[in-house]
Amino acid sequence: MPRGRHSLVPTTVRGRTLALVTAPLVTVAVVATGVAAGDPDRATAPAGAAISAPRATATAQPTEERSLGTSRSQERVPLVDQRPPEIARALWTTAPLKLRVKPAEGSRSVATYPEDRRIGVTGERRGAYAEVVYEKQARWVTAAYLSRKKVVEKAPEPAAASSGSSGSSASSASSGVSGAPCPDGSDIEASLQPAAVKVYRAVCNAFPSLSAYGGQDGHGEHVNGQAIDFMVSGSLGEQVKDYLYANRAAFDLFDIIWSQTIWTIERSGEGFRSMEDRGSATANHFDHVHIKVN
Repeated sequence: MPRGRHSLVPTTVRGRTLALVTAPLVTVAVVATGVAAGDPDRATAPAGAAISAPRATATAQPTEERSLGTSRSQERVPLVDQRPPEIARALWTTAPLKLRVKPAEGSRSVATYPEDRRIGVTGERRGAYAEVVYEKQARWVTAAYLSRKKVVEKAPEPAAASSGSSGSSASSASSGVSGAPCPDGSDIEASLQPAAVKVYRAVCNAFPSLSAYGGQDGHGEHVNGQAIDFMVSGSLGEQVKDYLYANRAAFDLFDIIWSQTIWTIERSGEGFRSMEDRGSATANHFDHVHIKVN
């Protein structure tokens, strides 16, 4: 008799006949093996116990992925206010100004703002410095070189030659400069070399609004009375520099320093060259024109 898929297979063991169910036992064995592999606690289930398919469970996320989540209880970092400072008004610059990061003489400067230009100010002051707005950033400049009005001063023409004058008061027709004594200039002239006195008189006559000078003292090129500082800033300082440069041969000048630039006779073909930042308006010659004679 042919056997079906789930037929009983008679087997004789010690005189007794046992009927084995072949297919169902194979199925149970496979299911039990699968359960044992997925759950160690079910691997030793007692014989005859009902075996059911395991229930579907949610797959746990890896610890690494869970740790990437952001808790709402974590401290929130406030956003930085990126709005530019508010401009209260615009002022004119009377000299090239260093745009500093902080209101301090030794602070780093990011650029030099040209003179005779308007720049926005916030109204904030820290000592000698005023807060300005440059490229939407707060910067600091020397407040003394800011003005409400544009400073425009016409450069004077060199003094014309005087045919009736002679001696120290005579004008030099060849150079176009005046040699007349300056008002209250005796104290300064007393310590200057004759060539420096000539430059001093020419400038004070060409620019009568100048009232402060630096003559002989114990530092740098001033030691031997060969150098003069003309205390002036802004556009007027530029005019004094141009006047001295135009008459450099007549004055026999060795150098001219102004607004962080220098001209020397040794490198006269290069014109005015840039100088390194010395850290202050005075050291960078923004508030005076310096000359030395040969």
